[in-house]
Amino acid sequence: MNFRNINIAFLLLSILILGSCKTNKKSVKLTNSKPKNILFIAVDDLKPLLNAYGESEMYTPNIDRLAKMGTIFTNAHVQQAVCGPSRASVMTGMYPDHTKVWDLETNFRESAPELMSMPEYLITQGYETSATGKIYHHGPVSKGHDYKSWSIPHTEPNYFDEKYGNPVLAYQNPENKRLLTSYINEAKEKGLNNKQQREYAFEKLKPSTESADVSDQSYTTGLYPLEGIKKIDAILNTGKPFFVGVGFIRPHLPFIAPKKYWDLYKREDIKLAEFQELSEGTPKIAYHSFGELRSYSDIDNNARIGKKLPEDKQRELIHGYMASISYVDAQIGKLLDALEERNILKETVIVLWGDHGYHLGDHTEWNKHSNFEQATRIPFMFAGPGVAKNTKVDKPVELLDLFPTVFDLVGVKSPQLDGKSLTPLLDTDPNTNIDPQYAVSQFRRHKSKMGYSIRTNRYRYTEWHDEGYRSYTPYEEGRIIGRELYDYQVDPLETRNLVDDSDYASEAKKLKAQLKDFLTK
Repeated sequence: MNFRNINIAFLLLSILILGSCKTNKKSVKLTNSKPKNILFIAVDDLKPLLNAYGESEMYTPNIDRLAKMGTIFTNAHVQQAVCGPSRASVMTGMYPDHTKVWDLETNFRESAPELMSMPEYLITQGYETSATGKIYHHGPVSKGHDYKSWSIPHTEPNYFDEKYGNPVLAYQNPENKRLLTSYINEAKEKGLNNKQQREYAFEKLKPSTESADVSDQSYTTGLYPLEGIKKIDAILNTGKPFFVGVGFIRPHLPFIAPKKYWDLYKREDIKLAEFQELSEGTPKIAYHSFGELRSYSDIDNNARIGKKLPEDKQRELIHGYMASISYVDAQIGKLLDALEERNILKETVIVLWGDHGYHLGDHTEWNKHSNFEQATRIPFMFAGPGVAKNTKVDKPVELLDLFPTVFDLVGVKSPQLDGKSLTPLLDTDPNTNIDPQYAVSQFRRHKSKMGYSIRTNRYRYTEWHDEGYRSYTPYEEGRIIGRELYDYQVDPLETRNLVDDSDYASEAKKLKAQLKDFLTK
């Protein structure tokens, strides 16, 4: 994929837009007569473990409600299954090889300074933009959670329920708070700075789950809808259309939720991953040793690829993940209620997305960080004007398609992007349609190795390339160190790599050609 011409075009477009914005801000007008609002809901580490996606054991009435209000994509995939690259991609509408963000440390403003973010572009189109919570990855973004994206500053709420007090390092359980506070004080006495104090405390105590009998507003998750509603009200008072982002950190580890959400599920009824083995014939590079989970003090740090966690710990973790989802679901309901109470549902486009999927013991894996189905597949849904109601689309689509799709729905002309508009799949007009053939994901291993994966309606084909290969460098067969092929029609759990199976030779050749075409175009 040659990005050089795209880079130059996008840079020129950005200069023209920003230049006109600086010299004649008041003259900017929307392309449609009645501008539409955008409520942008991001949920960290959320896989499609939702009732609306057929997971009937889940209690997610508000996400179900949103699904009935619009259209959900059942075969949607992220560009890279880790927070930083995924969020940089969706916010710019560009693949990771274009943003140059493949890790948690890189800021796209430095690696690809010619790019504009979605809300930044909307400012030039007369929108007021603001956000709360996790929209970009917290670590590398510039001051103000990428301050260029917001006409009204991004904020992190801290007005916790006074009955329970502020959490300590995200925890509210009284014993956890007491111990963590004591460890922080020890670190202070040693002269350690704030970051070092946190690290010192977590070396001694870092639970992977917490169920405390507290209110929703005792954790930050319960404050995000309140803060988002404040921003909506402030912008409504200006008479301008809004882009308001609300980014929920849960169900990211640690799996924390008030006790009432844990009580929705019986641990003894929780199903463990059906396939907890390494896939037959799959190269080792496809796996990782879930270091993110192993960093927690109640997890065996000696666990590695191929080793299953004890079943009671698996059930506890899955229970916490499910409770966290239901907790977030309740907060999403507050946002939907607010739009309804203000009578602006009909003029607001709502999009909900997860930044990647999540392993919960399948392949003995936990967290994300792979090109397997459980890591790349996400919930992805739209509602509002121009969107068909109570509809499911099973075509393979990509998260970066969000940028041009939202712009189409609100009537704003989109810049040149890697993604495509999905509006022909969202409307009720049978005369408009597109037929995407595959979604692309990638994952970097050990800096020099990159795995590229395409997911069709039925198959996933993956190639692992070495020697620092990227899609903008020459494609060489000699760099390929591993290949994978899975058939979800006959093997939905990816138990066997079929790439060398003679019965799949023709399909493997076809998929390889498709991936190579994508990588070299």
